[in-house]
Parts: sequence; C-alpha cells; structure tokens
Amino acid sequence: MGLGNVERQYTKTRHNLGARAVTRAIEQLGLRPGPGLVPVPMSRSGLVLPSGFMNDSGQIVMKAVERWRPTPDGLLIVHDDLDLAVGDVRERAGGGHGGHNGLRDIMARLGTGDFQRLRIGIGRPSDGEDTADYVLATLRPEEREPIEAAIARAAELIVRFIETPATPVATADGALDGRSRPAARPRAR
Repeated sequence: MGLGNVERQYTKTRHNLGARAVTRAIEQLGLRPGPGLVPVPMSRSGLVLPSGFMNDSGQIVMKAVERWRPTPDGLLIVHDDLDLAVGDVRERAGGGHGGHNGLRDIMARLGTGDFQRLRIGIGRPSDGEDTADYVLATLRPEEREPIEAAIARAAELIVRFIETPATPVATADGALDGRSRPAARPRAR
C-alpha cells in the first residue's frame, strides 16, 4: 500500500511519496495503476493505491487485508517519513504511527502496528513552518533529484517484495544492502 491522497492537487506533494513509489512499482510489473486494489496476476497478492484521503487510509487497507489475507510480514505500507533525511529509504517492522495520520488510521482499523513499512524520508520543516503545510507542499528544487532517486529505489524494493517473498526489503537495521534473509518464511500478500 502506497500512502497518499488520491486528489490530483496532492500528486506531487511530500505526503504522496508512498503512492508515487507504488505507482512506479505497478508500472514496472507491467500493470495498470489506478486507485484502490491492483491485483498481481497469477498470485494471491496485489498492490494498493489511495482511493481517498490520507486520513482514511485504513479503509482501503482493510479491503486489501480482507481480499488477500497477508501475514504481518506480507503487508507492506510505503509512506513519507519526517524523521528521515530527504531521499533516505528505510524499512521498519512494526512500531507506532509517529504522528502520521495515514498510519494512525491503518493501525486503528487493523488493531495493530505489526506490519512492514517502507519509509521515504522527507526531512523536517524549517523552524516555524507548519508540519501539515510542509507535507502537503510540493518539493523544493533541491529536493527533486534525491526524492526521484528515492522513489525509484523504493519501487525496486517493492517489486522485489512482491516477486521474492523470502527476500527482505532491507536488512534488520533498515539499511538497504540487497542481502537475502537467511531463511524463507511463507507469507501471503
């Protein structure tokens, strides 16, 4: 699931980086991106794009969970993260919402934060800048290149997550090194 707002005016904002990365992964898989559930042919899994507002992300995630019945290891939420530097891409298993309203809604509806996250760093707003205004603003010129590289890297990791369930998105410490997990664990997406 790539978090974001479905409305066109939010497409290029920091808050839509998760949706942009998943859209790119869908295209790399040769599928057609569109709001809602995007099944992966010949599998019991799929990808999910926003179908409403960020604050209601849990609704579409629940539809995906009901349809594909993923284990916690098989549910990957891709989102922007204020606590990472611009352009950083990191995995995290479980945890809290950190003030992210999309994650907050998903956790409230699932009743747990026990799922995989792929976080794309957007950095913090400057002193005095409102956080909501910052995440809903478009990128500054100097942010575009690192963010585009982060979206490309995140899309590669999402495709790997879909195609190779035994391979982690990243290592346990969140560093992206491409190594495989020592033992495969079955999971549905």
